[in-house]
Amino acid sequence: MYKVAIFSSDDQFAQKISRSINFLDCNIFRFPIILSNYRAEFLQNFDLIFVHKKEISLEVNGFFFEKNSSHLAPACAVAFFPDSQSQLAGPLLDMGFDRCLNESFDEAHLAALVRALLRRGLGLCSTVSFYGDLEFNHSTKLSLLKSTALQLPLREAQILGLLLRKVGKIVPTEEFLAEIDPLSTRMNKSTIHAYIHRLRNRISSSILPIRNIKRNGYFLNKHIQNVHLKEVNTVFGNLYR
Repeated sequence: MYKVAIFSSDDQFAQKISRSINFLDCNIFRFPIILSNYRAEFLQNFDLIFVHKKEISLEVNGFFFEKNSSHLAPACAVAFFPDSQSQLAGPLLDMGFDRCLNESFDEAHLAALVRALLRRGLGLCSTVSFYGDLEFNHSTKLSLLKSTALQLPLREAQILGLLLRKVGKIVPTEEFLAEIDPLSTRMNKSTIHAYIHRLRNRISSSILPIRNIKRNGYFLNKHIQNVHLKEVNTVFGNLYR
């Protein structure tokens, strides 16, 4: 679940942002103003930050995140400025914001922007991952197998999503916990093992070959489409005739 901070004293503006991101599974925290002492250590608590230009001062030198401390920076930080003050975009970007928009922004545009920034923060080029006949939407957590929907519970879908993002890499159990239950309030290593066991029962190993790397974590190999050597020779033979 994402944590979202909206810094705005304008109720209508804050409601508009909330409507734009209603596709996210998130908790929204509203702050009327943003203070100069709100630095990376505080802002790292949020995955998304939206700031109305009315609530910040460009004179606050060094405000916002230290971009050289990537582990402290939120996944997405968007600033909004009055339509008549587009010259503010440059200074706001220099302060650490990822995007700047007019305060009369289009809700559909903001939703698409948030999806793009979040998936790039996860190392994704697209919201949807494909693994052979398996298709997974990282935003909706919807899984399709040969175009048939799989009714995966949320935890299993989250585990599948992380495995697909880390294809070809060993994913430590601690990384599953950090993503799914960062406060470790309801999950531990044993529950991760149990969820992966259930996921294996739902999706056969011939489709999703999840390997247990002893004392290291779990591994999903890169998918290689099976192509018969005869077919390959035919293709290359046609190319070089």
